[in-house]
Amino acid sequence: MSQTILVTGATGNIGRELVVQLKAAGAHVIASSNSGRAVEGVETRRADLADAASLAHAFQGIDTLFLLLPLQADMVTLAGNAVAAAKAAGVTHIVRSSGAGADAASPVAIGRVQGEIDRLVMESGIAYTITRPNCFMQNFVTYYAGMIRDGALYLPQGDGKVSFVDVRDIAAVNATILRHPADHAGRIYELTGGEALSNADVAARIGTVLGRKVEYVPVTDDAAIASMRAAGADAWSIDVLMSLNRMIAAGEAAAVSADVQALLGRAPIAFERFVADYAGSWR
Repeated sequence: MSQTILVTGATGNIGRELVVQLKAAGAHVIASSNSGRAVEGVETRRADLADAASLAHAFQGIDTLFLLLPLQADMVTLAGNAVAAAKAAGVTHIVRSSGAGADAASPVAIGRVQGEIDRLVMESGIAYTITRPNCFMQNFVTYYAGMIRDGALYLPQGDGKVSFVDVRDIAAVNATILRHPADHAGRIYELTGGEALSNADVAARIGTVLGRKVEYVPVTDDAAIASMRAAGADAWSIDVLMSLNRMIAAGEAAAVSADVQALLGRAPIAFERFVADYAGSWR
């Protein structure tokens, strides 16, 4: 009998693509999100991570849970709620989407928070697999498209390099694990692209495809913080995002892992392909 997979965060970057790939592979997949907004072509359940009753209903009859948390101040609490509900519902495996550098003892805020959630999952008594993707290539569409259209990329990351990974690869890896979870029990996978790029490299490659100059302009931490405050970001979000920026500037996001290649049997999607596929977002 086929297992039933529930994908949380199914309306986001990773979750949406993951549902598409699981459905294409013939898996029995159910989509969920805090809002319960319908996902085309699959059963959709509302899973409010702050509401125990909502989780109890959403997790009913689920064998394998894909757990993706929103980046917000109470995300550790939300993770605890999800783990407790999974145990009560008899979920047999959790595939947790974490983040690069996750470590409960990390001095870096974003790594510490992600590490605390990983520890909750690992100590839950439920079989688990953890994937730790580095920064998404798609961030240059989701967050920075306006700047790129205007010809410049302003970030407080110095000359730091990042082994950016395509969301489509993140989804493909997680789909592979979710279809055969027992083969990956207790494993932690680091998900990166095939090379590390600086923001200057990124700007140059996007500019080449667009046929015009795109420049990377490093900004100070103070300028970045002021910009985030002006945009209405809360103190927790600013702290976490600035911790990521500092980690990148220090060269701590540049490591390249072979895990995507090993799990998919092919090289990770190259940055050039990502740019070609998404060029319309910056025109």
